[in-house]
Amino acid sequence: MAPNDPLPETVTPGGKEEDAALAVRASQGDPAAFGLLYDRHVSAVYRYVYYRVRDDAEAEDLTSDVFMKALRAIPRYEPRQAFLAWLYRIARNAVIDHVRRGSRQVSFEDALLHPEVHKAIDPDLEVLAGSDRDTLRAALGQLTPLQQEVIVLRFLEGYSTDEIAKLIGKREGTVRGIQFRALGALRHLIPSREALG
Repeated sequence: MAPNDPLPETVTPGGKEEDAALAVRASQGDPAAFGLLYDRHVSAVYRYVYYRVRDDAEAEDLTSDVFMKALRAIPRYEPRQAFLAWLYRIARNAVIDHVRRGSRQVSFEDALLHPEVHKAIDPDLEVLAGSDRDTLRAALGQLTPLQQEVIVLRFLEGYSTDEIAKLIGKREGTVRGIQFRALGALRHLIPSREALG
């Protein structure tokens, strides 16, 4: 699975309720229900992990680990929480553990330079348009890991600040502040095209 592959819609109308119902069935031992949850969300989890480790094999292994952990933990899943948010927390912890074990973690600069981002650049990301890889790498390297994560979830994955807040366990206002500071830092660190003349 490559990150450029067309991805199925992760959440369908009524998807959160359907996810919760499937998760309840899975927690009661229904393997078909867990299989449906896997099919619905494997692409989103893989993409999230891939943009953290930037290696196909590592991303596939970690994605598999995430779903194995989810399968073991499904009896403890609380339906009041969005299933995908619950999966993202497991994925986030898996990536953190992976990095702690000494595996490499690549910065988000490659993800932000990814062609998908430039198909529909958000006005807030105009600062990135036209930046060369080295400039962007240097600028992003000065952001905190949390700022990098918020920037990728917001602009690459297209999540709203409310959704990001649920995914990373912060308040929505906190996420907006992290995003604002990250974009402000990037504007300061990346010279404008006019300045480059």
